[in-house]
Amino acid sequence: MHILKYILNHSLTALLKNIFKYEWSYDMNKINYILNIGSGKEMPSLEQYIEDNEPYFLINLDKSYFSGFTPEDIETFYFNFEENQLVYDCNYNIFEFMERTRIKFNIIFIHRLLEHIIREKLLYFIYLLSTITTKGSIIDIISPDYKILAEMIINENVNDPGFDKKDIILSTELFNEPSDPHNNITTSERVKRIFEYEKRFKVLKDISKKEFDGRNIYFQSIIQRI
Repeated sequence: MHILKYILNHSLTALLKNIFKYEWSYDMNKINYILNIGSGKEMPSLEQYIEDNEPYFLINLDKSYFSGFTPEDIETFYFNFEENQLVYDCNYNIFEFMERTRIKFNIIFIHRLLEHIIREKLLYFIYLLSTITTKGSIIDIISPDYKILAEMIINENVNDPGFDKKDIILSTELFNEPSDPHNNITTSERVKRIFEYEKRFKVLKDISKKEFDGRNIYFQSIIQRI
């Protein structure tokens, strides 16, 4: 009798676990888990990817914040997440966060950040992106187009009344501040080559002369995890 009771209880427990596992998996597919890397003070535009009423869990990851939630806190929120629209700021090193987090994201924004990554670490950076995404995840990149910057230099006229304004744009986008310099050359062709190099990602779309923050010297690449 005790053996039969144990078997029945064990079977019921297993059945309930399977049911809840299925429901949790289903909810996971409905929710958008979003990472905004090097976010600064900018919130990404979400409307091209999600509907107004769709739940999302968004992390703004930037070391420059004075304060923010710890990665440990955010993982606790993640594993206890219920349908809602929540945003968390996290002032943590980008590489360390990606190396250690267990969260899987289906949308990642990398706006005006890729050019700051040291050239020698780019492939590792892309590898880490592959560890926090799943098949079909989207990566949205906006970076300065160095071909446009090169054309601006070639065609510049130092006597032009608008020279100083253009020089500020050039100096900022080529070098940035010494405390946070630009460390590699970014073009849509270079992004395609390096992201597709190890066959973890595929570029779906490129947009040239992308206007961002009042400047049209950027490109945008929409990339998918494969």
